[in-house]
Amino acid sequence: MKKVLAIILGAIFVLSFAASAFAIHAEIPSETQAVVARSTTQITIDGEIRTRGWYQKNINYGPAGTGIPNGFTGGSAGLPVDSSSEAWYDQRIRLSVDAKVTPNVEGYIQLESGSGQNDLYTWGNFNSKPTGISVLQAWLLYSGQGLFGFPAGLKIGHMPLALGEKQFFDHTKFGDDAIVFFMDPMKELHIALLSVKFLENSRFVNTDDLDGYVGLAVYKLDPKNTLGINYTFLTASSGAGPVAGKSESNVELHANGDISGLIYKASVDFQFGKKFENKGLEIKAKGWGAMLGLGYQWDWAGLRFGGAYGSGDDIDSKGEKRFDTFLGNDQHYTLVYEYRVASAAGTINTGISNTTYLNLGLDVAPMKDLKASLDGYYLRATKATFETQSKNIGWEVDAKAIYNIAKNLTYQIDAGVLFAGKFYEGAGELGLDKKNATVVRHAITLSF
Repeated sequence: MKKVLAIILGAIFVLSFAASAFAIHAEIPSETQAVVARSTTQITIDGEIRTRGWYQKNINYGPAGTGIPNGFTGGSAGLPVDSSSEAWYDQRIRLSVDAKVTPNVEGYIQLESGSGQNDLYTWGNFNSKPTGISVLQAWLLYSGQGLFGFPAGLKIGHMPLALGEKQFFDHTKFGDDAIVFFMDPMKELHIALLSVKFLENSRFVNTDDLDGYVGLAVYKLDPKNTLGINYTFLTASSGAGPVAGKSESNVELHANGDISGLIYKASVDFQFGKKFENKGLEIKAKGWGAMLGLGYQWDWAGLRFGGAYGSGDDIDSKGEKRFDTFLGNDQHYTLVYEYRVASAAGTINTGISNTTYLNLGLDVAPMKDLKASLDGYYLRATKATFETQSKNIGWEVDAKAIYNIAKNLTYQIDAGVLFAGKFYEGAGELGLDKKNATVVRHAITLSF
């Protein structure tokens, strides 16, 4: 990997001189600096350096060997119980090269620190260099109007992907390997077909993969209002481990826009088919989820209200009624619940699965370079995970401020407190006392 990085950096160095040597004009966006190659190829380089500090208290990951009780799968998810505070710094680095060979042909490569499902490194490796550089994006794009008489194209490679309002599927953090065919038969209509390789267990066996097939359409009613629909089919053979025999479908209807200053977004997802089938055991998909968000923006302030619902399991339903989500390690709603603390679906990164959200938020911009927000959330489990468990997850209050220090240089601070409800009292089985969980995070980011 070091050799690959050295080659790319070397190419950047050579191309920086090529720009002067060949003196070729290129159309460059005003906010970017570009390297210009021979002929009509335009090379644009960008990147990001982000450093974050973290503090959290009363988030316990469970005593070694005991696991997490009452339906919590644990892993990187903790419980809001009495625990010592933690503090650390981490850092993320990104470097991208965008090559526009012609108006119809483009290639993009983005490198990032970390590997796998980790995009950063933690400070504190004494007198040593950070390790790990991986490919975050690598795709090629061909587009034009020659074949159909209207805009169409093909995009192939590793790329960020998301559907609709991102309640069911959002892999924009690390991306997936996909082939995307798209077309715009009308100015207002965008259509796409996707084939996504989620899991390739063995190249020598064609019956142990997890594949996704997507069809979507988005229609612009006017410049400010959009309607959309998408259908996803997930399929796996009987040899694909925990997803054996999967033939699950998700249909989403979504809309977003602005009507006379009222900003809105809404979606509803329905799931059907089979989550699992092997040796006579079958688990059907019956989950569903819905979301509605409303807001109004004035010159320097805005008010938001939203709600979301994801179905959960009956205690004896074997997972059939749970709204399944496929989400990255991002903050989807709250800073503490579901992002740092295990959700009602048993772990983190589950979105609205088995959760009901109500949110009231305030946005302010008191000066040109400063923006801030304050959000309150009411959280409730759709279904309890055992007979005597309360559905009351609790309340959460989150605050955020972003300050533009200079051009492309920002400082951000986030803070959140989960006032844990009786839902988490089952942690007492491990001798742990339920407590309110706190997270504070601040970051300085340079983009170029």
